[in-house]
Amino acid sequence: QNKEFVCRGHDYERLEAFQQRMLNEFPHAIAMQHANQPDETIFQAEAQYLQIYAVTPIPENQEVLQRDGIPDNIKSFYKVNHIWRFRYDRPFHKGTKDKENEFKSLWVERTTLILVQSLPGISRWFEVEKREVVEMSPLENAIEVLENKNQQLRTLISQCQTRQMQNINPLTMCLNGVIDAAVNGGVARYQEAFFVKEYILNHPEDGEKITRLRELMLEQV
Repeated sequence: QNKEFVCRGHDYERLEAFQQRMLNEFPHAIAMQHANQPDETIFQAEAQYLQIYAVTPIPENQEVLQRDGIPDNIKSFYKVNHIWRFRYDRPFHKGTKDKENEFKSLWVERTTLILVQSLPGISRWFEVEKREVVEMSPLENAIEVLENKNQQLRTLISQCQTRQMQNINPLTMCLNGVIDAAVNGGVARYQEAFFVKEYILNHPEDGEKITRLRELMLEQV
């Protein structure tokens, strides 16, 4: 009925398994294969459609998550409990795509879903009350990627130091990905995209953001 819900799946349930479970519950539904906002013809259609995709929780207690000295198990609790807002990111290219460096034109359309009640609650799902859509520029996207990676490194290092982690493989793999980024060229690609004179002259309003990106790179080192 043109309604939207955020549902908490079973523990360790894969998206494909959840999708199949929903299709078994609604045998006449047609599964949509993309997460783009449906057009008006879908909303007005007689047929039943199901659009299922994964969303990321946005924790309310950012202060708890960023404060040093708080045990990781408490932080883990706040990351996925008492959550009102969830988000979904859709990457897209705006303008000419540079084959050598895709980060230059890689924008992100971020959709935030706000629920009528926080999850988890008495039910495993609640209706979406409001949705907000914003576009993040390639530079803002780069800043967020680095912030998340630095936070991940800090957490892994802390777990190793406090002996919470018996196996250091997760830290080794994370460090390998940062130091020798084989897939997309890593930090060097950001330098080529945003630290060149051409970008700085064309985007004078991005001065503070470029400084922030540079600080994050130094912090990562």
